[in-house]
Amino acid sequence: MSKNIWIINQYLTTPKLNGNGYRHSYLAEHFTKMGYDVTLITSSFSHVPKKDYRFKGIYKILEGNYRTLLVKGNRYKESKGVSRILSWLLFCFLLFFIPKRKISKPDIILVSSISLLPILNVVFFYKKLHPKVKFVLEIRDIWPLTIIELGGYSNKNPFVKFLAWVEKLGYKKADHVVSVLKNANNHIENVLGHNGFDFTWISNGYQEDEVSQNTDLNKIIGDRIPKNKFIIGYAGTLGNANAMGYMIEAMNALNDDIVLCILGSGNEKQKLQELSTANNVVFLDKIPKAEVLGFLRRCDVLYLGWHNSKIYNYGISAQKIFEYMFSGKPILMSGDFKDNTVSLAKCGFVIPAENSQILSDTILKLQKKAPEVLDEIGRTGKAYLLKNFTYEYLAKRYISEVFEEN
Repeated sequence: MSKNIWIINQYLTTPKLNGNGYRHSYLAEHFTKMGYDVTLITSSFSHVPKKDYRFKGIYKILEGNYRTLLVKGNRYKESKGVSRILSWLLFCFLLFFIPKRKISKPDIILVSSISLLPILNVVFFYKKLHPKVKFVLEIRDIWPLTIIELGGYSNKNPFVKFLAWVEKLGYKKADHVVSVLKNANNHIENVLGHNGFDFTWISNGYQEDEVSQNTDLNKIIGDRIPKNKFIIGYAGTLGNANAMGYMIEAMNALNDDIVLCILGSGNEKQKLQELSTANNVVFLDKIPKAEVLGFLRRCDVLYLGWHNSKIYNYGISAQKIFEYMFSGKPILMSGDFKDNTVSLAKCGFVIPAENSQILSDTILKLQKKAPEVLDEIGRTGKAYLLKNFTYEYLAKRYISEVFEEN
């Protein structure tokens, strides 16, 4: 007899909902192939990833290989505004009244952060309604530590204190805690004061058929990538967390033989454009996901960076890392954090965060390396990805190590 899984994540997206970041829809596809009945429960609106599915009423069910239950969400513009917090509260409230007759009774409920508030729905309602249900808590960002470290909030803020209480409640009541962050168990142990909990690290990953292998790139974009230059590529959001300012400072100190091509948008884009004083940085507009692989393969090295924050001591699992690895290109990462994927896979070069001088020096060293050396490092990363980080493999781990653990 198949088991029924509910996956609750206010911010998840699926191909039907557009957006990007399909972790749970990919896992759901593989869970379904392995005999499980899966229901994804999410909000109709989110700002990152961008999702705005409009319909009449409060709830809507989309059928397919797995079903998706959409809960009406309020729209907002500012990620730090009161409206976003209200969206958490609204989603949590409406979860108490979802049309349970239209979806299968759960054997397993997986709550994935953010937001943390659905923990309350499971602990105070669904676990009482279904006493035998298995509660799995998946931690993707460590809240409220993330908004304290990167958002500048005080740990004495009443709402931050409330989130910390919800977080601890989730760790105490969950039957199993999963995290995409390899060392999140250290944080959980600090919160609970003991290590008597079940924990499994299951990273983000890559869906092999996510994009076509066709590497065609929009000609307008392709023509803007300089030829006969050493190309460093970046593809993704341009926000505060990405710490791109240090890379721009590094490029300002380099000659025009080295070019940084930045593909993407975000609230830091204009600031970065103003910071760039040289002619060796090219800002490219966001393109369809199907074309991104073509862009990555036009580069010599791919870059990503982080701030020097203690939240990364627990691990990093940005989707960008796996997209970079699949392209078969070497990675340059600013952020020498313990057990990071780039180091584990031996697929690139890792340097300290927030140091533009070391960054520019490293770029000059990479420019001097033979192309075949860089190509071999890129191939190593792709092979490691296909062995350890495909969503089919990760789904099998979820089932054997979490859902069906002895």
